Amino acid sequence: MRNKDDQPRFATPDNLKQGSAAASETRICGGQPQTARCGGNTEDRESLGTGAPPSNTAPANYITDTTTQDKPGFQLLRCGVDSLYLSYRGELASGWDQRLEGLKRAAQSTEEGERSNAQVRIGEHLFEVRDKGKGRFAYVLVDNCFHIQLSTGNTSSLPLAYVQVSSEMLTALSVTEAEERLRYIINTLGQVKGEAQISRADLFADFLSTVAMDSWAQASWITRAAKIWIHYEKRQFTGWSIGLGGVMGCRLYNKTLELEKSKKDCLKPLWSAMGWQEGQSVWRLEFEFKRDALKELGVSSVDQLLASLQGLWAYATVSWLRLTIPNPDDENQSRWPNHPLWDSLVAVPWADGVSLPLSRLRKERLPSDESLFVNGLGGLTSFMAAHGMTDLGEGFGEFLAHANRFHSNRERTTGKTFIGYVSDKVKAKARKYNTLKNESSDTRREDEERKREQARNYKKVKDGD
Repeated sequence: MRNKDDQPRFATPDNLKQGSAAASETRICGGQPQTARCGGNTEDRESLGTGAPPSNTAPANYITDTTTQDKPGFQLLRCGVDSLYLSYRGELASGWDQRLEGLKRAAQSTEEGERSNAQVRIGEHLFEVRDKGKGRFAYVLVDNCFHIQLSTGNTSSLPLAYVQVSSEMLTALSVTEAEERLRYIINTLGQVKGEAQISRADLFADFLSTVAMDSWAQASWITRAAKIWIHYEKRQFTGWSIGLGGVMGCRLYNKTLELEKSKKDCLKPLWSAMGWQEGQSVWRLEFEFKRDALKELGVSSVDQLLASLQGLWAYATVSWLRLTIPNPDDENQSRWPNHPLWDSLVAVPWADGVSLPLSRLRKERLPSDESLFVNGLGGLTSFMAAHGMTDLGEGFGEFLAHANRFHSNRERTTGKTFIGYVSDKVKAKARKYNTLKNESSDTRREDEERKREQARNYKKVKDGD
């Protein structure tokens, strides 16, 4: 039997795409939205009969200047699709099956030089081929844009491909553009049958607020989910999570703290364009919709997702979850008013906005500057300290000389000179970072032929064959 997290009694697909009296009122009334009258305890509701009207042309990520930004203590910075998991039915081409099996074996080699060749270039993407499959999928291809799991050519029970589109990809491009690039890659690998099916989609809103996000008790959340967590790290409040592990989940968390850990600052220029200043905490409200939830809500394809963004957000913030101001004198939670912060979040619009993409989409998984220029200098500074050196030029020269002598002494057992050792390490990290294609002249000739074949395949897809 499913628990409450697994069965939130979804709206019907038709109701999801109908207009919303509640959402309409937030626009008609102005000022503070009056959505509190539309519902309280969502356990008592059977459908989203009053869901917000979906946008038929909403882009995946956009910046907007909406009236919600005029409300005291709240400023919307961005909203969009943050995580997207897609599956493709079809069959892996036999040639690719054999090639990927060979690259997978190379990735399992004990020889670093052979492992570094476990790469494959498809179009503009240089993928690392992992040494293991994942779950029932035989092959895994990874770069900074896509994490692709592929089944073998003789497996009919699995999709051809199961793919996670990276959040950075969805920050730089619309969902439609990202899927078009991905479809070209999957079409190169095999014969795709039908359109991509969505296995999971996460919708988010980034915002500034003067409200303390830990200023309410757990009882203020009215939700169909059974599990609610509050999170602290080193005694600092970091956020809430609700219903995770079920077919729907929610996170309300400090996004700026997360960026400090991940060192991925690609969002900061987009926030700055909307008035964010360094030092301000950006909070993110994020809803996770898994396959079962999307299916019951009538969303399975990319087109259906984009047509239902407003409706999905309305379902999540009106029917599935509410942040309220509890009334101890009223046991009927449906009459508890929304917290003013929640009214602002309910009113987040998903209509067309002005897209501010990243200046460049990185396909490479590069190390941070801190990793390179702080941690990476550890060996050099340790060497200089051990030898009583303070001059950087002298230290660097002596370091190289000692390293060359050390590897020359090891050459009898390793078979590698200092230059050979460095070359192997560079190739291994180039595979990990998706930066250099490690290949022999024979491999280059084979790749040129594959590029010509890919171009022919692309032309067939473009022409509708």
